[in-house]
Amino acid sequence: MITAGPLIELAGEQWRGVSDGAQHLGCDLLCFVGSELNHPDPHKRRANMVYDLVSPNRIDALVVWTTRVGQLVGSDGMQEYVKRYAPMPMVSVETTLAQWPTVLMDNQIGMEQAVDHLIEVHGRTRIAFVRGPQSHTGAQERYQGYVDSLRKHGIVPDPELVTMPGSFTWEPSGAGDAVRKMISSLREPPDAIAAANDDYAIGVVSALEELGFRTPEDIAVVGYDNHTNVRTHDLGYITTTGEGTPARVRREFNIDAATPAFTTVRAPFHEMGFRAAELAVALVRGEPVPPRQVMPTELIVRRSCGCLPSGLGGHAPAHGRANILESATAHTVADHLRDSLGPLSARLPDGWAEQLIVELLAAGRGEVDGAEFLTLLAEYIRVSARAGCEPERWWPPLFDLHRFVTARISDATLINDLWLRVQLLVGYAFATDARFKYLSHERHDQTVREAGQRLVASRDVDELTEALVEQLPRLRIPGCHVMAFDTPGTARTVFRYEHDELITDRSGGPFPATHLTPYPFQRDEPFGALLAPLYTEEENLGYVIFELGLGPGWIYEAVQQQLSSALRGIRLMQELKDARARLEERVDETEAQLRHAQKMEAIGRLTGGIAHDFNNILTVVNGNSEMLLRRTLQDDPRRTAIEDILHAGERAANLTRQLLAFTRQQVLHPESLDLHATLTKVHSMLRTLVGEDIELEMDLAEDVSRVWADAGQVEQILFNLAVNSRDAMPDGGTLTVSIADAVLGADDTGRIVGVRPGEYVVMRVRDTGAGMDADVQAQVFEPYFTTKPVGKGTGLGLSTVFGIVQQSGGQIEVISAPGLGTSVEVYLPVPHERDGKPEAPCARRVTSHQGAGTVLLVEDDAQVRVMTRRSLEAAGYAVIEAGDGQAALQLATEHRSTIDLVLTDVVMPKMGGPELVALLRSAGAAPAVIYMSGYTTDEVLDGEVLITKPYVESELLERVREVLTQEA
Repeated sequence: MITAGPLIELAGEQWRGVSDGAQHLGCDLLCFVGSELNHPDPHKRRANMVYDLVSPNRIDALVVWTTRVGQLVGSDGMQEYVKRYAPMPMVSVETTLAQWPTVLMDNQIGMEQAVDHLIEVHGRTRIAFVRGPQSHTGAQERYQGYVDSLRKHGIVPDPELVTMPGSFTWEPSGAGDAVRKMISSLREPPDAIAAANDDYAIGVVSALEELGFRTPEDIAVVGYDNHTNVRTHDLGYITTTGEGTPARVRREFNIDAATPAFTTVRAPFHEMGFRAAELAVALVRGEPVPPRQVMPTELIVRRSCGCLPSGLGGHAPAHGRANILESATAHTVADHLRDSLGPLSARLPDGWAEQLIVELLAAGRGEVDGAEFLTLLAEYIRVSARAGCEPERWWPPLFDLHRFVTARISDATLINDLWLRVQLLVGYAFATDARFKYLSHERHDQTVREAGQRLVASRDVDELTEALVEQLPRLRIPGCHVMAFDTPGTARTVFRYEHDELITDRSGGPFPATHLTPYPFQRDEPFGALLAPLYTEEENLGYVIFELGLGPGWIYEAVQQQLSSALRGIRLMQELKDARARLEERVDETEAQLRHAQKMEAIGRLTGGIAHDFNNILTVVNGNSEMLLRRTLQDDPRRTAIEDILHAGERAANLTRQLLAFTRQQVLHPESLDLHATLTKVHSMLRTLVGEDIELEMDLAEDVSRVWADAGQVEQILFNLAVNSRDAMPDGGTLTVSIADAVLGADDTGRIVGVRPGEYVVMRVRDTGAGMDADVQAQVFEPYFTTKPVGKGTGLGLSTVFGIVQQSGGQIEVISAPGLGTSVEVYLPVPHERDGKPEAPCARRVTSHQGAGTVLLVEDDAQVRVMTRRSLEAAGYAVIEAGDGQAALQLATEHRSTIDLVLTDVVMPKMGGPELVALLRSAGAAPAVIYMSGYTTDEVLDGEVLITKPYVESELLERVREVLTQEA
């Protein structure tokens, strides 16, 4: 069966009827409870995922309560919707559905009888009507019954007395607003109002009270359904109070205390459900079934029309139509008494009905005072109430008994006096029953609230299991199966509880959700179960199957909502645990990276200091060697020794550049670089480098982004990596070089700490060599670390790569395993500005230009200072030299007007070069500036020219000439 919630009285009687019918026929019932199709609230629409679980795999026939499921889509929309279930046999309830048999109620005759009662019994002729939603077929039939009754009694229907709320659901507030609007537009109010259902009737009475009308004294009210959807709702109901503060009405006792019990038409929902189950079984068996069956309704007379007192009222009820003939015998009346109470009359003593008739006749004739009759009646009402019979079921047979006795006595004075005491007695029974129901509902509410608190507080599945095992017996739910969605279309068992016992075997793996459970769901006796969705506003979590117990329907809905909250909380808690675990893992990785970075930084500082001092020495050696070569003839026997010295100096300078690359202290010249073009140019060189035994594959995408890097250093990276890969494949293999666009997120890790997230281009160099274990990978970027034999490697190749990538603002990662080769991924940043152009390198050449001008030379290393001064003076420049920034500042003040160029080291004791230049310019002096350095620092050089040590005389003089020429 598929229906829409909420699972309270009206819907509850529907599926209870189908359940009783299925059980009577020896069949199982599974009720799928969702929401209205196309509901405007996205949250409620999520509940409809349960309809997708209906499958012939587990279902033989389907009962569709179409007015509840299809209220918003209409008959055509519903017929289109159920095509998904074809060719499964179906029975429709309340609305015709294609070719399938339909069970209907006599809505038209039911409302006609209610309006007949207002006219014939109470003499009401100006009767208004509150129509139901246009999409509800039964509501339109009830309106037709209202019109038929008026016309039958010669009353012309007045369109001004007919109103319809704008809501698509049975909202009491909408009915109240519609009645207020209608009455405000009328010159004369109606004397009665018929509502299309009892929820509307509540809204009508609330509106009438606000307008100052009493019910039923001023305006009588009748409803339909014999139910209100708030009677047993644990959240209560907000009455319509106009613009004032809403007043909360709590359940049945409070509603009846504030408003009169409604005269209404009992909709035969239970009987309709029972009959639908019978037709469904007949379809499965291939038996013929009627295409359409109409179930009769029943008029229930209470106080809102003016018939019955509330229990403490003082007027006698008006008489309606007799349910027995005037010629009826005492035996006939006794049978009618028993039939009215139904099977529960068997709980009363034998002959009880006949004894009541005898005692009432004797009291009416004056033979007895009627005390015995009242005593017997009170006892029988108590016994029937304990058996589950509601006091209101006594009213129809007591009315008939009163008529029967009155027709057979000459003086009705005594019987009428006794009848007033009967009304008080039954009224007291009503009040007692109402109090009992109220207390019972309070107890249920308290139980459900406690269970909900226990369930929602669960932090994991184990705690939820413990809570369910503890609370389900209190809620009188014998079986519960909780399934959580795993992947789309599949589910996993979370909880299994059968026959009041926990089943620990949850059949762990995922299974198709349309199978409902991964295990057989069979019982020795016919059973009823309810399948409800578990969901939140954001997502569908799964579903729950309740095996039906003795509790009212709203308990299942309450537990369903609590389970949804519990599962959502468990999922959030698990996500937090997973996030914490990932965070702890990330912290461990970051701490390891930080320790490694600190280690590399310490080595870098030591190496950088050595390289800096070594550069100063090489500047003197190489500078003087070049100077001597220029002054030595070609046939001079000393020339060979000088050339050897210069060559050794250049090799030493190359070694210091590698050290400075590792320590990120070399001077880079980054530019917007086309990586595809750069790597393509060195393809032939790379082919020669790796040798013929290794297959070289270049997978260079042409549409990758440009990178911000030093072209020469990128080539250096590739060559160093290629050499390592070549040495790892002594017997040959494959070396693959590829490039691609990539994005590094905040959670992406690598060997370099603190890399900014953003767009990068990744260059991957993969080989099929021997690979590396974890210990080797941990040290692979450390300087002088090598796995090669002594004399086969310096251990600076990968450390140089590491330093270049880090100084370029990139990231590097190594992926390797023994026997699986190695892949090195180098991420180079994409420039934000693409208008930069590569700058042509300065060519080394000897210049014969004789300079002119005064140079302030500032260098803390005496040998470098002396060698540089000699070169400048030999080229024709006047030189003022200083050993540090403070001495230079004093000399600059003395020679302020004569200094044309400041040639200064960047890092010096007492005062560095940038600070010196800043002080000179703040004092008004603005000479040209050239910086010298053996490594880069964090100093801001303001775009000035920088010469890297060790430099040769030709490069120095060329830069000095260019700067002075530009200044001139």
